[in-house]
Amino acid sequence: MSRFSATLLMITLGTNVCVASEGDDQATSFAKIYASLCMANIPNLDTLREKLKPIPSLPAEKASLFLAGNPGNAWSVPDKYGTFVLALPNGQIFCALHARRASTETAIKLFTGMVANAPSPFTSTLVKNDQTQSPANGPTQTISYEWSAPNTTRKVLFTLTTTSSESAQLQVLGSAAIISQ
Repeated sequence: MSRFSATLLMITLGTNVCVASEGDDQATSFAKIYASLCMANIPNLDTLREKLKPIPSLPAEKASLFLAGNPGNAWSVPDKYGTFVLALPNGQIFCALHARRASTETAIKLFTGMVANAPSPFTSTLVKNDQTQSPANGPTQTISYEWSAPNTTRKVLFTLTTTSSESAQLQVLGSAAIISQ
């Protein structure tokens, strides 16, 4: 998986995006943080947890909102375009990044650009592209891609959920997980 991480980092750093608005800037920051924290570290989240130990995590009552009630830790990730929240549930190979505000159109474009074409020897498969209507958040879109390698039983699942509703508490949620077939 180390070749996976190196290739992913090269893809991320090689992405050159021209942004035009605050929402685009927020989406670009989200994509860079998602790639550098979740995508690059999904093969070994314990190493990421060790690196984050010196950084204060959110208090348990605030962290639980980002951990969906699971035990674990969440950290504020400040950036000049906004504050994002990284969540790492305990006992799971799962990483999530939350953005309060961002251009959903730009977030989807950047996410798809990162995960639609997997580095060799992986192949990328679109497994979900659903749009739903939520009373609380309005139109919501979820996109998921799986990366798999030949002769393996594990896959990497990348998921992005967005809502363009200005009243939503979060507009963008990206996750990465290792799953078994």
